[in-house]
Amino acid sequence: MMCCQPKISVIIPVYNVEEYLVKCVDSILNQTYRKLEVILVNDGSRDSSGSICDDFARKDARVRVIHKENGGLSSARNAGMDAAAGEYISFIDSDDWIEPDSYERLLGLMERYQVKLVCGGNWDVNGATGEKTLGICPKEEALVTAEEFVGRMFLWDGCDSSVCDKIFHRSLLANFRFPEGQVSEDVAITYKIVLGAERAVLSSYPFYNYYHRVGSISRAVEITDKFFHFSRHTEAICSYIREHHPAIEPQARYLRVRALAHILLNLEQAEEKVRKQFAEEYRHARKELRKHTGFIMKSPYFSKKEKITNVLLNLNLYRTLRPIFHRE
Repeated sequence: MMCCQPKISVIIPVYNVEEYLVKCVDSILNQTYRKLEVILVNDGSRDSSGSICDDFARKDARVRVIHKENGGLSSARNAGMDAAAGEYISFIDSDDWIEPDSYERLLGLMERYQVKLVCGGNWDVNGATGEKTLGICPKEEALVTAEEFVGRMFLWDGCDSSVCDKIFHRSLLANFRFPEGQVSEDVAITYKIVLGAERAVLSSYPFYNYYHRVGSISRAVEITDKFFHFSRHTEAICSYIREHHPAIEPQARYLRVRALAHILLNLEQAEEKVRKQFAEEYRHARKELRKHTGFIMKSPYFSKKEKITNVLLNLNLYRTLRPIFHRE
């Protein structure tokens, strides 16, 4: 246990999660690390979530509730950051939960290594069966530079851009806001937050339970305007990394290529009316992907299958030849 316990502000956006909220909040209030403030941001819920939040606040003085009009996940997180008083900040999604000793173990690592950022791992929990499988998780405990950490994030090498499996010193977040009205909001800012830390510690402890609601795993990707936000974030990432951190530009380009291929693969398999609706986005993604052809073929980050897929996408042959190269 840390000798002088700092307060952790735990920010939980809440929207229509009455079925999951109690388990989530209980997992935080029952932590072995007790010096917490739990900020429940009720983002205009239409079910009983708001009442559940108020019940927690009446029972435990560490709980604070913010009721606001619906503005989305980023808006709720920003409201929570504005209200947070803790030295450290943790973000938890309201249908997930954490292991009982999460904060004690992770803050202990921060004290031992004298860093402002720690990242652990997660379990993927199947909503239909309750089965837990190891998700994204660092292979071993390690002290890394900020650049190495971000490079691993871009490759999904034991960590990613999610803020939920990390604890931040509040100073790292001082100049950042989650982009409102957008999805993949973590991708847009987490890399810059990490780069402000200089060093970070990775933990092989999978403390975070990521709950996949029934149907969410197999559900087809819905293609709307928001579907393209991730790719736009990666375009900005590549530009920033190229200028400020060229040592990890190859990892940023890998992320960019994955985003572009994601667009093309999903549009190739979409209904014709959807392909027509987003024809301009399709053409732009193909044009952008071609810029990375040489990189794709030389890069050690892509598997043989990925390289073939990207070539077929570039040549507009994927739909025709997919049955040959992608047998189920």
